[in-house]
Amino acid sequence: MSRTEVDVPPGSGPPPKDDTAFFGQPRGLLTLSGLEVWERFSFLGMQAILVLYFADTVAHGGMGMSSGTAASVSAAYGTLVYLVSVAGGWLADRILGSYRAVLWGGIVIACGHYAMAVPTAAMTWAGLGLISAGTGLLKPNVATMVGKLYRTDDERRDAGFALYYMAINIGAFAGPLITGWLGDHRGWQWGFSAAAIGMTFGLIQYVAGRRHLAGRKHAAEFALAPDAMCRAVRLIVAGTAAVALLATLLAAADRLTMDFVDLLTLISVIAPVLYFAVMFASPRVTAEERGRLRPYIVLFLASTVFNFILFQAYSTMMLLAASNAETTLLGYDFPASWYASAPAAFSSQTMSLWFLSLALANGIQAQTVKLYDDVSKPAYFGVNGALAVAAGLAVMAAAPWLRRTMHPVH
Repeated sequence: MSRTEVDVPPGSGPPPKDDTAFFGQPRGLLTLSGLEVWERFSFLGMQAILVLYFADTVAHGGMGMSSGTAASVSAAYGTLVYLVSVAGGWLADRILGSYRAVLWGGIVIACGHYAMAVPTAAMTWAGLGLISAGTGLLKPNVATMVGKLYRTDDERRDAGFALYYMAINIGAFAGPLITGWLGDHRGWQWGFSAAAIGMTFGLIQYVAGRRHLAGRKHAAEFALAPDAMCRAVRLIVAGTAAVALLATLLAAADRLTMDFVDLLTLISVIAPVLYFAVMFASPRVTAEERGRLRPYIVLFLASTVFNFILFQAYSTMMLLAASNAETTLLGYDFPASWYASAPAAFSSQTMSLWFLSLALANGIQAQTVKLYDDVSKPAYFGVNGALAVAAGLAVMAAAPWLRRTMHPVH
């Protein structure tokens, strides 16, 4: 009897090659792409109006923060999302399994958006915490599930991922348009409600299409032993409770914003340093692999600089659009948040380090955007542009060394 017959229960492996119901692709791709449309709609739709909500006056339904503080807190939220995402893949592999990790992540995200639709500061902070935790579970695992829809020799894989990323871009484009218009014309909570409803739609179609997903009957691919799993669950529950208690105490002392921002920035700097140190020191890493890690540091730093500038599309650039950009076209006023409808998508493995570069970019941004109110706008964005050019030239100069040291990896 073959290994496939022994080890792979029905419903746990990739579907047959003759599953071509979705534009020649497996039906499960429609389920996962539909989920990502609504997840990106809700996540980026909410993020497009978040900094504007923070900076708006209390009388107009906002939080009444200064522009620099609003941008800093918004960036800290992004830091938290990507820090939690580092743990999301591990939880799926060891405890939950990909299907349940994505399902519970989506449920927590929806709860977070519904919480933000309640017009109080306490529910805003609670909602952001829930969205961060849920995104950390969902984001690292959906692309993995897409890969499991295909056998290793299936030539449809590249086209399937192209459709998947197209779905991401559709959600990323539509989200800011709808939540931005509602937030600007009906109130911020209407925009947050639209994000919540969008995530709910995504969950409904995800559950409805679960029978088409490969591996749906597996719990966790590399599940811990029962005793180790119990210990891990206890530690996770205790850690979550401790973080929630710390956030509550900081909020009660009116110190949640900037103290918490500074803490997240510190963690975002320390985490990748420790991660690289452990990988370099590990006896399980061969000399050849260790040699290829060195150029990855250069790419990691380049990613950090790139995303440091990119993520300001949802902080300082949004504030600039609200106060300095023309928002009238042919006599029609459109929200500043519509400037965020430029789609973007990221995904790959060594996923943990990649997410840490995104977290570090947001952590650095959380500190630098505090200067937004203190310097002229041309100087602020001019420095960003110069930094991008310098980083690009540095990577170009290092390209020959990167090719040599990463060979045969391309």
